[in-house]
Amino acid sequence: MKIKLLTAAIAAGLALPLSAATLITSFEYDDYSELENNPEFLQVTNQGGTTYTLSTEHATDGVQSISAEYTTSNEPILVWNWGAWDWSAESLMSVDVTNPSDQDINFSIKLIDQDAANDWNDQTQTSIDYFTVPANTTETFNFNLDGGGDYQTHGEAFDKNKVLSVQFALASDESAQLFFDNITVGERVVTPPPSGEATNAPTAPVQTLQQVESFETIPDYMQKEPDVVTTLTESSVTEGEKALDVMFGAAYTSIRFLPDPGWDWSNLGAEVAIAIDVTNPSAEGQWVHTRVNSNFGQQDVNRGAWIGPGETKTIFTSLNDNAPLNTQDLRVSTLGLRDIPATASANVWDNDWVELDKRAITAVRYFSDKANVNFIFDNMRVINDLSHVSAYAEIADAMGQNNHINFAGKISSKEKLSALSAPEMSVLGELTNRNEYGGNPASSPSTACVLATPASFNACKDAEGNWQLVDPAGNAFFSTGLDNIRLADTYTMTGVSNVEESEVRKAMFTETPADYVKQQDVVHSGPVASGEAVSFYGSNLTARHGGEETWRDITVKRMKDWGFNTLGNWTDPAFYDNGSVPYVANGWVNSGANRLPVKQIGNGYWGPLPDPWDANFATNAATMAGEIKAQVSGNEGYLLGIFVDNEMSWGSVDENVDGSRYAQTLAVFNTDGTDAGTSPAKNSFIYFLSNDRYPDGIADLNTAWGTSYASWDAMRPAEELAYVAGMEEDLQYLAWQFAFQYFNTVKTAVKAELPNHLYLGSRFADWGRTPDVVSAASAVVDVLSYNVYKESIAPADWDADALSQIEAIDKPVIIGEFHFGALDSGLYGKGIVSADSQEDRAEKMVNFFESVNAHKNFVGAHWFQYIDSPITGRTWDGENYNVGFVSVTDTPYTPLSDAARVFNCGIYGDDCSDLSNNTGAETAGRTDPLYTGANIGVVHSGEDIVDPPTPPTGSVTGGGGSAGWLSLLGLVGVFMLRRRKV
Repeated sequence: MKIKLLTAAIAAGLALPLSAATLITSFEYDDYSELENNPEFLQVTNQGGTTYTLSTEHATDGVQSISAEYTTSNEPILVWNWGAWDWSAESLMSVDVTNPSDQDINFSIKLIDQDAANDWNDQTQTSIDYFTVPANTTETFNFNLDGGGDYQTHGEAFDKNKVLSVQFALASDESAQLFFDNITVGERVVTPPPSGEATNAPTAPVQTLQQVESFETIPDYMQKEPDVVTTLTESSVTEGEKALDVMFGAAYTSIRFLPDPGWDWSNLGAEVAIAIDVTNPSAEGQWVHTRVNSNFGQQDVNRGAWIGPGETKTIFTSLNDNAPLNTQDLRVSTLGLRDIPATASANVWDNDWVELDKRAITAVRYFSDKANVNFIFDNMRVINDLSHVSAYAEIADAMGQNNHINFAGKISSKEKLSALSAPEMSVLGELTNRNEYGGNPASSPSTACVLATPASFNACKDAEGNWQLVDPAGNAFFSTGLDNIRLADTYTMTGVSNVEESEVRKAMFTETPADYVKQQDVVHSGPVASGEAVSFYGSNLTARHGGEETWRDITVKRMKDWGFNTLGNWTDPAFYDNGSVPYVANGWVNSGANRLPVKQIGNGYWGPLPDPWDANFATNAATMAGEIKAQVSGNEGYLLGIFVDNEMSWGSVDENVDGSRYAQTLAVFNTDGTDAGTSPAKNSFIYFLSNDRYPDGIADLNTAWGTSYASWDAMRPAEELAYVAGMEEDLQYLAWQFAFQYFNTVKTAVKAELPNHLYLGSRFADWGRTPDVVSAASAVVDVLSYNVYKESIAPADWDADALSQIEAIDKPVIIGEFHFGALDSGLYGKGIVSADSQEDRAEKMVNFFESVNAHKNFVGAHWFQYIDSPITGRTWDGENYNVGFVSVTDTPYTPLSDAARVFNCGIYGDDCSDLSNNTGAETAGRTDPLYTGANIGVVHSGEDIVDPPTPPTGSVTGGGGSAGWLSLLGLVGVFMLRRRKV
């Protein structure tokens, strides 16, 4: 029985310290005016016209805060220590600040040491920094006790082991109210502050050159035709708190923006575009059309974009009318990127391409070509034209993050990274409702199911007919894990090459790391065929953790903290000896050292198929199996199973039966079999046809196929056969034989070296499998494996026929890959299946896991992948997706990790609702009988980057700063029991 797990929403919560930070005060006493009246030995005073009161509003720790009423700058409230604080062992002081107003407020924090009492004007004994607290928010700000803030003036003689006073003042001459609470020293990990913005739909993470409309009101220069109805809505908002809801009652009616005298966008750049976020709330896809006019020469462009059902897109119209990069092949070949973050309005009416005069844009119009079509519009702005290569200049900063925008979790410098590893390590824990392998200690389906000498993983049915993995302890084991825990796919091409360089690629970086540089010899697709590649992630992990050994240690601890019990496919073998988390191994038959040439047949997305009857294929399989044996040697006890190869192009299940489904099988006939050694597959096909399908002679085949072969030998020369319906049953049979030979040859090699371990197949992709091939594999593999990029494996989302075949075959099945991605990460690609936000990613992930867990044949699922793709695309195919559990700075996405922990905790039937990230007092300590750590809702990222305030003038010296709460959103929600059938 399955009970739905409710996934989480954004935490509205408190600034809750979870690490080793020391509390200085949270202002809980009633009187801070006299020493004898408060046991904290503190005094709070005011200066000039500033007043303060103790308040029960906006308390982030305890029940009281300090409310400060300011009338001008440089008149602070002061927190005095009767003596001095010794903060010599700390590098940060933190304070929670609430701004209840509708305007951003600039303020300063100033520290004075004890020696300043000798001369209050001596700035060498003080340190001052400036910050901005946004409107209607509570944030935690970090003050650097060692100096080094971007806008900090740090006295050369300032002594942090004798701090006398902490002062809070306005940084400009105005009247304002701020609340202060929870002063601490030491690294503080916090839950995020509440958001004051109603952003609930995705928007492209690109720089806004000029904001045109955020639709907080309906613009007075907007006109609508009589059949158009416009209202403001709080749904599908991407900027501000409202959006424009438009119902086009008749075809070709429009809304028109007609500024007087017009927009002059000529100073924004040579290649720019008008962009807008568009949501289609209906159940059907629709075209939205754009017309842009310029006054000089009465020029206009008419373009359109397709918005899918329920989809939000940023669409843009080139003012230079550059040709759009709206296909993946074009983006990869031009830029080396699979995805760009917005959709170009394309030419749908074969209009001439024209360049508008950007000095006088006189009208922008949006319309539908159908009646009764509803769209929601928001965030109309001018951006760099993403159809032109210039838009991608310097998109990556020195750490490989999006350089053009700020976003939650962005880190300002490598120096900030080094302070983040130890606090995270201190709060990582693990689930306690597990045995040593991550299995269910309360369920032992059958000791006969455990592979012996030594004990290893196996798969069998339980008494209720459900397939189970069984761990070496004899317990049921539902495998959840993350793929690609390695550095290999974190590399990106710089454009430097000794063959043909790419100026487009070279321009994408502000700078590249000096470490983690390699030569990439083979590139699958992109503007450079080979050349220099760098890993920003590798460089960042060194800055954050000190080296790869510590990174591996914290990665394994994260897996246990998040509840994952498997290191997925393509995990670096250096992790195999971790001794606490099981892993899968993998190999490639025809790729690697000491491989012999094998006949290649046909074409496919990742390449042709190998001839499995080629004697060299069996030799290569044996070489591959020997490599895997060497990699796992000494660590076999935690080896769950072995994948070999991946997503082979057997034929597409999505294609109609017109021959394209059998293109790879037909390709065998286009190989030369006149010599047995040149195409063993061709000769094998002729053998099967002559002996099994048409034993009475070639004439029967000619009748079925519409051919005129004089003999079987006449089929041996290469020939490109055209599909006819009479071939279908024969091609199904031959496809089965081809696949069986492949899987059986691989299994024979694997079992010769590792007879006591599960062979997990080659992970079928929907575009690369047919029922015949699945049937052949099921006769060989121990566990069938699929990569499924859908919302879930339920029939309505995935493939009812595939599920029916799985149930009829009745084999155990594991999901090798699935994922969801979003644009709020700052990356340009969402991934194969998209989400609206990090919270939406978490919800979709849990829904997918639940669908797998609920099916009687499925024994696990692995998320692809552990680390985000580079924003500039991975080396060999430009994949640039937000599909990681961690970002390029090794920053965990806590919505995912929190949701994973709760789901993983409940897979064996426990009620894990107390592990959800709520902020109630009863869970403030983060203790739970099912979990040993404190890492629930913990944020590891570092400061949230905001635009610096204007430096104050007058006697206060220094400049603006940036807010310092440790960002990436945590989760809060109600989690109900999630039960695994055992």
